[in-house]
Amino acid sequence: MSKYLKGWMMPGLSVLFIWAVSHGGWWMWSPFLFAITVFLAADMFMPRDTSEPPKVQIRWLLNLPLYTILPLLAVLNFLVMWMFSSTDVLGFGAWVQQHLNVDLFAARAATDHWGMWAGCIVSVGLMNAVGGTVTGHELTHRTGKPFDLFMGRWMLAFTCDTSFAIEHVYGHHVRVATPEDPATARRGESFYQFTVRSTIVSYVHAYQVEKARLAKLGKSVWNPLASPFLRGNLENLCMFLVAYLMAGWAGVGFWALLAFVGKQYLEITNYFEHYGLVRVPGQPVQPRHSWNSNHWGSTNVLYSLARHSHHHAEGEAPYWTLYAYPTAPMLPAGYLSMLLIALVPPLFKKMMTPALNDWDEKHATPAERKLAQQASANSGMRGLKIVNAKLA
Repeated sequence: MSKYLKGWMMPGLSVLFIWAVSHGGWWMWSPFLFAITVFLAADMFMPRDTSEPPKVQIRWLLNLPLYTILPLLAVLNFLVMWMFSSTDVLGFGAWVQQHLNVDLFAARAATDHWGMWAGCIVSVGLMNAVGGTVTGHELTHRTGKPFDLFMGRWMLAFTCDTSFAIEHVYGHHVRVATPEDPATARRGESFYQFTVRSTIVSYVHAYQVEKARLAKLGKSVWNPLASPFLRGNLENLCMFLVAYLMAGWAGVGFWALLAFVGKQYLEITNYFEHYGLVRVPGQPVQPRHSWNSNHWGSTNVLYSLARHSHHHAEGEAPYWTLYAYPTAPMLPAGYLSMLLIALVPPLFKKMMTPALNDWDEKHATPAERKLAQQASANSGMRGLKIVNAKLA
C-alpha cells in the first residue's frame, strides 16, 4: 500500500504550492524553502530506499497520480498569472473568494516587492520542473500510448520544452555518455557552460530527428498534423498567448522567466545525472553509464527518477518497476543537494572527482578507461587519476 501512497507525494506537493502562492507576499518563497528543507531532510536522515518493486501492481492506481499533475499545474500557473495581472481574469478572484473564502485580491495587493516575485519565479519554476518535467518525462517514454504522450507533452510546455519528448527518448537514450549527446556533461565542464550547449543542441537534435523520421514517410516536419515537433512548439506558444491575454506583454516576459527557470532546473539535473561518464559509441547502454541515487526523498518524490541506472537500462519501464541497483555508480548526495551544489562549480568538481576516480577504476571497461584517460587529461580537473586502461 505504501508504494501507492508514495505516488501522491507529488500531487500533494503541488497543492501545497498552490496554497502558498494564493497567500501572496513573502509567502511566495515558502514553497521553495519548504521543498529544500523537506527534500534535504529526507535525503540526509531517512535510510536509503533499496526496496524492490511491488509484486502486486494495480497499474491504474500507480498511474492516477501522474495524470493529476497536468490539471494541478494548470491551476498553479493560472493562479500565478492572475496574481501578476491587474484584472480579475474570468472572474477567478471573485469565484475563489465566494466559494473558497480565499481573498486573492488582498494577496495580490500584498505582493508589492520585486523580491516577492523572485520567490514566485523560483518556487513555481521548481514545481513546473519537478512536477511537469519529471512527470512529463515518465509519460513521454510511453511512446505507444497516445493519451500518456498527450499529457506528458503538455506538462513539458510549462517549461517551454516540448522538444524534450523527442530528443530525450530518441536522442539522449541512444547517445548517452558519448560526445554526440548534448545532455551528457563533460569532465571539467561547469553547469553554466553545459546548459547553453545542452539547451541549444538538444533542440536542434530534436528537429533533426523528427525531420529525418517524417522524410521517410514523405511528410514535412512543418506539418502540424504529422509532426509532434511542430505541435510541441505550438503548445509552447499557446502558453505565451495565454500569458499575453491575461497580463499583456509584461505577462509574456514574466512567463518567459518562469519557463526559463523551470528549464534550468531540468538542465541542472541533466548535468549531474551523467557528469563525466563515457561510453564507446555503438556499445550497449549499461547501468554504469548513469549516476544512480537511492536517497529516500529523491527516489520517492520524483517517481523513482533517481533510480537512473535502471531507467537507462530499460527506458520504457514504468517508475514503479525500477530497481535500486545498489552496485551502480552512486551520486555523493541526493538530487536536490546535487542541484544546489552544481551551481557552485568548484564545490561540484571537488565532490565529483573521487566519484569519477571510483568509476574509472571499478566500473569502466578497458576501452572506456582509454576514453576516460583522455577526458580526464582534457578536463583541467585536479585530483583525477589516470587509471591504467589495461585493468580488467
